[in-house]
Amino acid sequence: MQGGPLALVNYRGEFGTDLMADAIGAFGDGTPDIAVLLQIAWAMAKTADDAVSPFPKWIREFDSREFTLGDTAGAVGVIDSAISAELFRGRPSRRIRRRLGRCLDSLAKRLGRRADGLLHR
Repeated sequence: MQGGPLALVNYRGEFGTDLMADAIGAFGDGTPDIAVLLQIAWAMAKTADDAVSPFPKWIREFDSREFTLGDTAGAVGVIDSAISAELFRGRPSRRIRRRLGRCLDSLAKRLGRRADGLLHR
C-alpha cells in the first residue's frame, strides 16, 4: 500500500468523499468503521498498483476462508500501520495517530474477546 496525494484522488474517485475526513470520522463513536478502513486500504493499494480492481471486486477477491471475522483485528492492525506510515508521517499528525492507535487497540481487544466467546460456545 502507498499513500500520498494519489491515494486521496483514488479515494474520492471511487467513494465520492474525502479520505482524511472519512478516516477521522471512522472513529467518531470510538468503534472503528471497518468498511471505511477497508476503503482506505483499497485507495492505498490502488495508488501502489493501477491494476487493483474496483473496490467491490477487490473485496470479493479476498478468500473468505482466510479472511474471517476472527482475523479482522489483524487486518485492522495492518491497515492502521499502513495509514500511519503512508498518510500521517509528519509531526502535526501525531495526535491523530495516537487516537487511531487507541481506537484500533480497543477494537482488537473487543474482537478478540468476541471471537473467543464464539469459539468456546
